[in-house]
Parts: sequence; C-alpha cells; structure tokens
Amino acid sequence: MAPQGATATWVAPLTASAVTSANNVPNVTGTSTPRTAHYHITCGEVLYEDMDNKFAERDHHMIKDERVLNNLLRLEVLTIPRCNYLRGFQKEITPTMRKIVTTWMMEVCDEQKCEEQTFPLAVNFFDRFLCVLQIDRFHLQLLGCCALLLASKIRQCQPFTVDVLSAYTEHAVSAEQIKSWELLLISKLEWNINAVTAYDYVDHILERAKWGSDDSRLREHVHTLIHVCNTESTFLQVEPSLLAVSCIASATRGLNISTKLAVGYDLCRLTMHNLEKIDLIVNIIEDIVAREIADKQCQQQQAAQQQAQIAAAGSSCKEQYQQAPQKLSSASGSGSSTGPTQQQQPETPTDVQFIYF
Repeated sequence: MAPQGATATWVAPLTASAVTSANNVPNVTGTSTPRTAHYHITCGEVLYEDMDNKFAERDHHMIKDERVLNNLLRLEVLTIPRCNYLRGFQKEITPTMRKIVTTWMMEVCDEQKCEEQTFPLAVNFFDRFLCVLQIDRFHLQLLGCCALLLASKIRQCQPFTVDVLSAYTEHAVSAEQIKSWELLLISKLEWNINAVTAYDYVDHILERAKWGSDDSRLREHVHTLIHVCNTESTFLQVEPSLLAVSCIASATRGLNISTKLAVGYDLCRLTMHNLEKIDLIVNIIEDIVAREIADKQCQQQQAAQQQAQIAAAGSSCKEQYQQAPQKLSSASGSGSSTGPTQQQQPETPTDVQFIYF
C-alpha cells in the first residue's frame, strides 16, 4: 500500500496589532477586530495494511539509573502472592491444574506474538486472585482469560479482545463472562495492577554487567526460562528479582558466558541476594528444563509413531474398504447387546482448547 499523508487545518487567533499591520483594515470604532488565520499542517504519518511489531528502544539513561533498580526491589514485595493457595486454601485446584492453565496462557501469548512482559504479569494476576477468593476448578480457564486480558491492556499496545480469548477456549467461555470476571479480578486485586515481575529486571541487570552483551542469545534464553518458571507452582512465592537472577545464571551456564564466579558476583552485587540461594533456584530450574525436554522428546516420538501407523494403515486402505461392509454388519449385530459405541471427540491444537477438569 502506498504511503498516505494526512492534512489538518489549524485555526489560530490573531491579535489586533497583527491584523492591523497585516491587512491595514481598521474597525469603524478605531480598534482592530481580531481575526483568525488558517494554516495547513501536513502529517507525514505512513499507514500500511500490515502493521509491524516494532517496539521502542531501551532507554539507557533509565536502565543505568540506580534508583530504578532500587525501586523495583523495594516494590516487588507488594505484589508477591500472599500465600501458597495450593496448600489448602483452594479446595478443588491442584498444581497440575495450574500447570495446564498457565501453559495454555503461555501458548496463547506465543500464538498472538505478545510482548514478553505480558505473560508473567498475567500469571501474577492469576495467582494473587486465587490467594483471596476460592473458586471451583471449572472457572480456572475463565480466570486465565481475564488475567490475559488485563495484562495485555497494561503491557501491550494492542490488547486482547474478549472475542479472541473466547475463541481460544472453543467458545466454552463467553465474552460476557470474561467482561464480568474482569471487574471481579480488578476488585480482588484492589486495583493494584502494576506488579513487578521477573521480566522487569532482565534489562537492568544485563546492561550493568560486563558479560551482559557477550552473546545476543542471552536475553532470549532468559525470557524463555522466566516463562517456563511461571508455569511451575514451585516458584509461586519466589521474589521476582531472585527468579530473574536465577534464570540469568542458568542461561549464562547453558551458553558458556563468562565464569560462574564472575556472574554470581555481579548478580549478588546488583540484587543483594545470597549466592547459595541463587544456586538452589538454578538447580531447580535445570531439573525442570531437563524434564520439559524429556517430555517434548517423548511427545515427538509418539507423534512419529502415530504417523508411521497412519502410513502403514494407508497402504492397506483398499483391503479395509473391501472388508468394511462385513465389519459394519458384524458391528450392527453386536451393537444390540453391547449398546451404542462412544463417539470420539476431534482433536484440537493445544493453544485452542477448552480445559475441562
């Protein structure tokens, strides 16, 4: 699409002296009458059909200001979940259910190409709400939709719409439910919706460390680890700063950036966390990553086996077609005694599904 320009008209009042000097038209009373002048302003804005996702560059003055990092450390305690609701407060919700819903939320954000900071904030809203109000397990995905909607309004230029979120649940959650629960979510959070997450520390730490720019993949790896950790109930009450430095330490070890001693010294110096505590969280993160990789490999092997079975079944498709009338007659004869067979539900992608517990 070709660039389009926009024109606007600015109407500015002129003073009496300006009108008299410019037009030399005095009023009959001897005083000049104020007039207006019209100016045409050309707007150089370029409009395209496909909008890109270009974000503003990092403000190095703000990142290198010590007051910003100190304020983050001071404010993070105000938005940490007050309790572990999985240990008795929520009667019907289990860690597995939380894992399923938060993983679905992460896949929706990935499918919609959301900004990296949207998902951690949504999980923060999700956990803080469950700390103050008991709900049944059937409303868990509805809460996830509301958390994504609210987080996208705060951290994104183009937030989610309720229709899109409803579509990602196969319309099992209606748009009206999302709207009503959004008000409930905000009220239970007491309108404290500008929470500090682990994502907020990444740039401030990497810009202050000498090894922060040694590998361009470091920031992306850290963000991935933060997202994975947000789906685990183990880190539900871990400080965002501790989770951030632990993910950074784990990513530097995986990419062989600098030395463990140098990285640990900088992380402890910037956030005042204990090195032993960081190593403990790093070990947990590495175990989780190893488990996730093993599960992914197992899923890939199962998918490969299914494809092989489908290919083998396709070779004998003609024989099965010839034997179909006989199987149908035998099935109808035995169906009177055993009852009707259950109809299998069609499979859906993992990012578009109704989570039913």
